[in-house]
Amino acid sequence: MISYKEACDIIYAVAKETKLETEVLSLNDDISGRVCAREVLAPIDIQPFDNSAMDGFAVVREDLLEATQDNPVILEKAGGISAGDSVPEAILQRGSCVHIMTGAPVPYGADAVVPIELVKMEENGRLSFFSVPEAGAHIRCAGEDFKKGDVLLQQGQYLDTAHILPLATLGISNVEVVRKPRVAFISTGRELVDDLSGSLGSGQIYNSNRPYAVALLDDFGIDCFEASTIHDDPEEFKKGLVALLDQNPDMIISSGAVSAGAFDFVKSELQEMGAEILYHKIKIKPGKPNLLARLPNGTLYFGLPGNPVATAVGMRFFIDTAIRAMSGVKNETAFRGRLEHDYSKKAGLQMFLKGSMSVSEDGGLRVSILEGQDSFMVKPFLKMNAWVSIPEEVSNIKSGDIVDVYPLYPRNGLV
Repeated sequence: MISYKEACDIIYAVAKETKLETEVLSLNDDISGRVCAREVLAPIDIQPFDNSAMDGFAVVREDLLEATQDNPVILEKAGGISAGDSVPEAILQRGSCVHIMTGAPVPYGADAVVPIELVKMEENGRLSFFSVPEAGAHIRCAGEDFKKGDVLLQQGQYLDTAHILPLATLGISNVEVVRKPRVAFISTGRELVDDLSGSLGSGQIYNSNRPYAVALLDDFGIDCFEASTIHDDPEEFKKGLVALLDQNPDMIISSGAVSAGAFDFVKSELQEMGAEILYHKIKIKPGKPNLLARLPNGTLYFGLPGNPVATAVGMRFFIDTAIRAMSGVKNETAFRGRLEHDYSKKAGLQMFLKGSMSVSEDGGLRVSILEGQDSFMVKPFLKMNAWVSIPEEVSNIKSGDIVDVYPLYPRNGLV
């Protein structure tokens, strides 16, 4: 068996050899979860020109240095500027002011805007000012938000909806992204029933791995183009695999039939097809009999154990690692949280435990390990939001100790 870290290192190294093409998406497309393929720079300054943050009057601040409530300064109104008007060519003359709307360009020479509610219109049409504004008051300066050439997006960065607002503000209508990997998922097991609305026969169980894996791949931003079930028939498996390879997948994932039982045929069938077995069995729980192979055409094959939680762990940590590597994304970093209770395990296996994380009153991350840790028990998924990782060499953890914790779904955490 190899360690969890060794497995991840192997996965990342071989998966990054798969070079995914790029494509261009409009901001009107769904860019959330996609990977930026090329560095994006700001093409212009934002704000593109000095403009007013308030409805009011653009002034030369020096004109108002003597203004008080009892001794206001009187200025002549020299016109008005609305949002959408061109930047005035004329310089604002001393002793005058300009009525200006929110978003309108500030005239040259003006160095402050006085809100309209602080100004009094006199009978002669002149305007009274009763205080001295701060220099630059209520003016949005050119380049204050973005400077031309600022780095907006980095290559290998996950995109989300929040990026649309600054990109659109800068007039960027498209973004180049990495193509989604094409992935197929195979369930194995003669006991599995795919029709979740049907009745179970004697000795049967519902196939929970397939819908969960397909949904999780979607959460990863992946096209799962095939999701089939093979009922522990090696010949059916071989035929199905050949048919899948004709569709040029980047990765094939299966659940079940990777241990050492009479019906665990995946490894032997892959070897018969000429596949290179990169590892088989990892020092983790749940999911020890994990398998990674490279098929003769270069496609990666992940064989995950069939127990539901073991499949979920393999999807969350191994498949996500491969997808990151293929897409040029750096590997994930764990959060660090304080465990709220004691926990003990046998040394020798790295544990991935169903957990709950929350923010404590002092702003730290607190972590609980839930009841129901057996690999067939999925009830904790109703309330878990995290995976707690305990290293293989650790046996006892005390309340208050710091542990590694990962969000249940990777795109919900830091990348």
